[in-house]
Amino acid sequence: MNVKSLLLGSAAAVAAASGAQAADPVVVIEPVAANYVEICDAFGAGYFYIPGTETCLDIGGYIRFQIDAQTGANSPDSWNVWTRGHIDISSKTETELGVLTGFISLNSEYYSDDGSSTTYLDETYLALGGFQAGYFNSYWDQGLLGEIDDLNGQTKFNSVRYVYTGDGFVGGISLDALEPSMIGLMNSGNNVPHLGVSGRIGFQAGGVGAKLDVGYDTYNEEAAFRAMASLALGPGALDLGAIYATGWNAYAVTYGANDFQDYSLATPTVIPGVYAEWALAAGYKLNVSDNFAMTPAVQWTSANIPGADNEDFWSAGVLFDYTIVEGLSAKLNVRYTDTPDQYYADDYWAGWFRLQRDF
Repeated sequence: MNVKSLLLGSAAAVAAASGAQAADPVVVIEPVAANYVEICDAFGAGYFYIPGTETCLDIGGYIRFQIDAQTGANSPDSWNVWTRGHIDISSKTETELGVLTGFISLNSEYYSDDGSSTTYLDETYLALGGFQAGYFNSYWDQGLLGEIDDLNGQTKFNSVRYVYTGDGFVGGISLDALEPSMIGLMNSGNNVPHLGVSGRIGFQAGGVGAKLDVGYDTYNEEAAFRAMASLALGPGALDLGAIYATGWNAYAVTYGANDFQDYSLATPTVIPGVYAEWALAAGYKLNVSDNFAMTPAVQWTSANIPGADNEDFWSAGVLFDYTIVEGLSAKLNVRYTDTPDQYYADDYWAGWFRLQRDF
């Protein structure tokens, strides 16, 4: 009887407590709206909406560690280690006149040979539809596969450009502000930029593509031409390139103080005004596996030397490219150049090793 009384008393107490709680007012907590960043998929992966606007923003870049080395040529054997941090910021907005773009790219570098560091603007421009204005890489900045070819002169200017693209076709024309040093007026006291005109026509259809670049230096009244073609071939891709320059100019491949020197003299003397009149190059990227590729490449150049016959020379090399994990790659570039004996102390080897984290 005592146990039964105890159980009945406990049940009554629980019921009383439940009744008391039911009599209390119910408090409803309203959900708080989360202020998440909204993905913008109109312009590709990585873009998100700036809160409260219709503008999409993308932030990317890379961190690069590189070791350079060279032996021979007209300078002592050398090597160096350097590191770069690179940031890209891109904004895009849909408008009634097309996509409005703003782009800023910054580099910050540190070099071990002299302990120097530098931070500088790599590119910055605005664009609306096919119109573009600012400081940016020209068409001439694009080279062949393998990073071994030398088929361009100056590649970056303050420019105004218009580009048309459609159905695999691209056509563009650019007005470039050529700095005095680009046109041979170094230390001349002439600090006024001069006009350059450059353009491209090209097409891409499946695995086949071709483009023709033209640049005209109005100060030197000389031009440069470059043709490039690409072809998907087997387990890789073949790139071909050719250049021709009518004379020394901002768009042509030109050579500096450590290049052509006259060794027929008792004291070797730098020869000014040397440029590549003709050059042919080819590279084939072989995709060995999903994360490893190798690209052998070769180039022949005929250099125009003022007051002398053209000198021909060639270079060959290979690029090894290994993806360690997604976003991290290792590259090794090695090349050999057979130089003209009269103008170089020796043939030379050069190359670099690079680790790069892209994001």
